[in-house]
Amino acid sequence: MYCRHCGKEIKDKAVVCTGCGHPVESAEGRAVEGEPWNLLIMAGLVAATLFVPPVGLVFGIMGLMDEAKKVQGAILTTLAVFMTLLMTAIILGL
Repeated sequence: MYCRHCGKEIKDKAVVCTGCGHPVESAEGRAVEGEPWNLLIMAGLVAATLFVPPVGLVFGIMGLMDEAKKVQGAILTTLAVFMTLLMTAIILGL
């Protein structure tokens, strides 16, 4: 099988193209998708983001790149930006 994005030959059961990184479409014609983070993982990420905003920023961006985690990624990214601004204001005494 060949990647429809870059043309590189890939294995039939590949999920991602090793040449360009795009998701490989399944036999049914739709891209293989992941699953959203479960409630326990999401709660842990939110708690970590409250104290260490870069955690939320990193996982938020990762979530935005995965269709199944897009909403969770947006929540984490938004929370990370808010917490960064809040902590900056506290540190600067504003």
